[in-house]
Amino acid sequence: MARLRLEADGTLRLPPEILRSYGVEPGTEGVLEQTEDGWAFHVIRPDLRRVYVEVTALCNLNCAICIRQVWRDRPGSMPWEVFEELIRQLRAFPELRRITFGGFGEPLVHPRIADMVALARTLGVGITLTTNGLLLDGAVAEALSEAGLDTVVVSIDTAHLQAYRQAGLVDGLDRVIDNIRGLQALARAHRRLVPRIGLEFVLTRDSLPELPQVPRLAQALGASFVLITHLLPHTPEQAQAILYDRGEPLPALPGWPVPGGDWLVWGLARMPRSRWGAMRRCRFVEERSTVIRWDGGVSPCYALMHSYPYYIYGRRKEVTAYILGFIQQRPLIEIWSSEEYVRFRAKVRAFRFPSCVDCGMACYYAAHNEDCWGNTPSCADCLWAQDIIRCP
Repeated sequence: MARLRLEADGTLRLPPEILRSYGVEPGTEGVLEQTEDGWAFHVIRPDLRRVYVEVTALCNLNCAICIRQVWRDRPGSMPWEVFEELIRQLRAFPELRRITFGGFGEPLVHPRIADMVALARTLGVGITLTTNGLLLDGAVAEALSEAGLDTVVVSIDTAHLQAYRQAGLVDGLDRVIDNIRGLQALARAHRRLVPRIGLEFVLTRDSLPELPQVPRLAQALGASFVLITHLLPHTPEQAQAILYDRGEPLPALPGWPVPGGDWLVWGLARMPRSRWGAMRRCRFVEERSTVIRWDGGVSPCYALMHSYPYYIYGRRKEVTAYILGFIQQRPLIEIWSSEEYVRFRAKVRAFRFPSCVDCGMACYYAAHNEDCWGNTPSCADCLWAQDIIRCP
């Protein structure tokens, strides 16, 4: 900390050691924000590191627990020209490390998904794809592998088993497992260590008995990790199926060996928190991520990319999509550097929101994703910030 003096002409001179320690050079721009007892200067940097891309909001399944059952948004798929423009704009971010194809649709439904992966790979970044696995058959797997996909996360849980039955796919799980094994056989045939396989499992009262079996399935499929997440309930019935804050700890899951070429790595289950607590942190903001919706809309996180209801400890709330701009109308570097987005990220880093769950009042603000501190939207009772809900 350094003591500074404001000159008569309004100049505030920073010592050279402060400039060096924060990597600030003459001409650096920032956003000045008034705080309770002073001012905060938020440096504007092109430091985006991860982009989540929803290439489609369409899906080949109809899972009962999915947001698509209740949302207020129009579904659609990203035009190729919009995706090309996105990749062009991402070249303005020198710290970009990974692109994740996901969102609330099934990426493999998009007819040009392999072309999209290949184009994204020209940025020299890692590529993750989240999928239900049904369409990941031989031809698709070959195309994605050739395109440069390095991580695949497949959803396997009770909700998907129910969706298979609803769709008349009595062999749905077997098909998904065969597709995963086929993808790994391709990697071995080409002497590749990628794509790495991960599984995603949604915890509910119905799926809890299956949880101890997950490490065995992961080992059998050569998965290097399993992401365990609690349910985000969208209906009163689903609100009765949650497992967090139930008073009983989740069973500890063992690790498992995963062959990796000449090495043997250890697979791990990434467990969620199961109690509401004082620690709140946003992985999207901390990891310098953003989300691009299928229509080119830019949102700070998955939780705010669409409009939908969900239940937080039995209380219904309506989320309205928070879109900071569209890449077809304004370059992503300008949206990322805008005063609104910079202020929002700073607020989330410091987590300047009340805790609506601890308050206990079912007020108008909380019901509409606002809060009594004047924040719209509010992260006051975000289950992602509690690590209760997790994303790949």
